[in-house]
Amino acid sequence: MKKGRNKPIETIPEMEGYSVEMRTISMLWANVAAIVVMVLLGLLGFVLMYAIWGGISLGRPWSAMLFLVGLWVGIVVHELIHGLTWMWVTHSGFRHLRFGVLQGGVYCHIDVLMNKRRYVVGALMPLLLLGIIPFFLSFATHSLWLMLFGVIFIACAMGDVLIVWAVRKESPDTLVYDHPSEGGCVVYHKC
Repeated sequence: MKKGRNKPIETIPEMEGYSVEMRTISMLWANVAAIVVMVLLGLLGFVLMYAIWGGISLGRPWSAMLFLVGLWVGIVVHELIHGLTWMWVTHSGFRHLRFGVLQGGVYCHIDVLMNKRRYVVGALMPLLLLGIIPFFLSFATHSLWLMLFGVIFIACAMGDVLIVWAVRKESPDTLVYDHPSEGGCVVYHKC
């Protein structure tokens, strides 16, 4: 049994009157999607940067170092954003979060049942804050490094996007539970 923050991974909670359906994703597929998105969006970013500014600028000498540090910090921040957003939308405390490494990637798990709408907000918030906003901001600031940062963190969020895609047909008020040991969630349907 894997442990995170000295707390064992729990079992999927059962609810009387509800059936449980797993909605998990393949980590291999998530990584393939991330690579494809990174390459295509990176190429688009270079084309747009060139079209808007007439060229690519490497910025100041310390920009590359800041970019590398930002990548390492961003990995941790990505998971913190999941956790803090889920805590906020569920009005739960930090004790309900668990962070760790699973299948070669870092993760955040919350052990609180919530509706799909809240789950999706927490799942996609790192995509918005670390990926989409920096990507578009880079064109206003002529920052190659910010554009690359955005591209990488959009790609890093592809697993989250695939999880949201897996529950896209569910009602916004459908109850879901973040899967404790796989990428994805558990969907609860009334019997």
